[in-house]
Amino acid sequence: MKVHSKFLNKDNYLKCLFFILAILPALCIGFLINVYSVNVPYWDQWAIAPLFEKFHNGSLGFSDLIAQHNESRKFFPRLVFIGLGFLTGWDVRYEMLIIFLLASIVSFNLYRLSNLTIQGSLIKRLSIAIITNLLIFAPIQWENWLWGIQVVVFVPIACITTCLLIAYSQLSSKSKFFLSICLCTISTFSYANGLLSWVVVYPVLFVKCQDIFSNKKWLILGSAFAFITNTVAYFYNYKKPSHHPSFSEGLVHPVHAINYFLSFLGAPLGLGNRETSLIISPLIGLALILILLASCIYLVRFVKELPLLHSIVVWLSIATYSLISAIITTSGRVGFGVEQSLSSRYTTFSVYLTISLIYIVVIIYDDIRNKSFLSNYTKLQYSSMSFLTAIILILHLLTSIQAIITMHDVRKDRLLAKSCLEFINVLPINECLKEKVFPDLNHLIKYANAIDKLGLLTPPLVKNSIIEQTNQDNQVNQKDYGWFDTITKNPDGSYLASGWAVLPDRIEPADCVILTYEIAGGRFRMFSLVTDIKFERADVAKALNQSTYLKSGWRKSFDFVEDTSSSVKLVAWAFDTNTGKYFKLKGNNMLQK
Repeated sequence: MKVHSKFLNKDNYLKCLFFILAILPALCIGFLINVYSVNVPYWDQWAIAPLFEKFHNGSLGFSDLIAQHNESRKFFPRLVFIGLGFLTGWDVRYEMLIIFLLASIVSFNLYRLSNLTIQGSLIKRLSIAIITNLLIFAPIQWENWLWGIQVVVFVPIACITTCLLIAYSQLSSKSKFFLSICLCTISTFSYANGLLSWVVVYPVLFVKCQDIFSNKKWLILGSAFAFITNTVAYFYNYKKPSHHPSFSEGLVHPVHAINYFLSFLGAPLGLGNRETSLIISPLIGLALILILLASCIYLVRFVKELPLLHSIVVWLSIATYSLISAIITTSGRVGFGVEQSLSSRYTTFSVYLTISLIYIVVIIYDDIRNKSFLSNYTKLQYSSMSFLTAIILILHLLTSIQAIITMHDVRKDRLLAKSCLEFINVLPINECLKEKVFPDLNHLIKYANAIDKLGLLTPPLVKNSIIEQTNQDNQVNQKDYGWFDTITKNPDGSYLASGWAVLPDRIEPADCVILTYEIAGGRFRMFSLVTDIKFERADVAKALNQSTYLKSGWRKSFDFVEDTSSSVKLVAWAFDTNTGKYFKLKGNNMLQK
């Protein structure tokens, strides 16, 4: 009994270890989202801003919610954005939390489906879950993790996997079809490829609900009616985005289209680096297609074996979702160039081909083992499985390293965008706003002020170009926020200011630096925003014993055209965009006009 208890405890420890390893990718991506996310509406999110104003004024209508945005009709996500926006003060980081929760739902659904389709022990299924979760929560999807509006790209796969799990449940056929209609409708009116849910879900329902072909044919007719209704409603008054390439581009340039298609599918394991990925991604995509074809050939050979069909059809449906997404994206976007197929946004669609193939290969491997006439190949099969697993893990590691570096840079870029947004009313920063926040400056100015009045920007926009020295007395003067080193006159008559600026509370360079000139005792007027805080200052990092301060140097060329006396005192301030606080830099310079 003691020996048996010892082995039992060891088995339980292993199960706990593998469970922890299985959820570790989710914990890691949750940590990365928390570290690198920034609360600033970015690009397409500004299309949501008018909805807040209309809702507040009581003029928000159904047409506003169902309106086309690019190729999508984001009815259900817009409901989430509006409700969450007023609840949280439009803190877009909560939208990222929704993204994380949707990815977790997908992970849970796939694990439950593996329990229903994969033979073997719990440890075996947890081992597979470790690999699939590495892909579901892959940092290579960084653009979707750090952009709240990308809730829309996670909704379809969350709905599809939930429908598939429902199809394998013990619910009645009537309940399965009703719930699937609801989820497919949500998927359709969340993102452009949400319509695919009808295509990939219902074949599985037909396989799992055989009774509908005898006495419940009305379920088939009802589902067909729902699909047609959704499709008609989706394409009613639909207009192809004018800035998108023609669908004929793929026909005119078939080689480019094939390269785009394969790169799209291989991008989740394409090493992250764009130059390398352009070579590696299509090769990976080709390998995935060949594995899928080989699996389909095997299935066709043994299609009469119903247990095999019931186990594998669900994973084939998920693979189909990625394949059709790749075809649609290729037909509509190949005109942008093959490089665009590597977009981080698309990996949330393409990664599920790799994930589904993992389960398909495992199911076929188990089926081969069970067939005695192929028993001689067991060692080769095991070696092949181990080799494929190692390749996936190595490629995932390399892509993740590159993606995390990118996430760090994205955070700095978003902090700068947030800084520019906060000074939209008081400083000439149009280029920064167009590049970092939203390209339509008139729309941005109008709705930034509108939602600021609703209390939906934190901190609120800066209303006054005057900084009062007395308002800064509560700042800790003992802390070193930086220096305004020099100001020199350029040959063209402009001036060059330089120095360094840090935020000791955050232990990193300042988000931006504000240049001011003194207009009276203790009062300073802003006239320029320094956005280039990227120059190396090894002396600062060494003096303050913080390696994160290495790139804290700043420089700014400017024309001083203010109507002042012949001599004016210039003062620089470090700015923390998260709190909206200014911190005076040491040193000041006199500018002789």
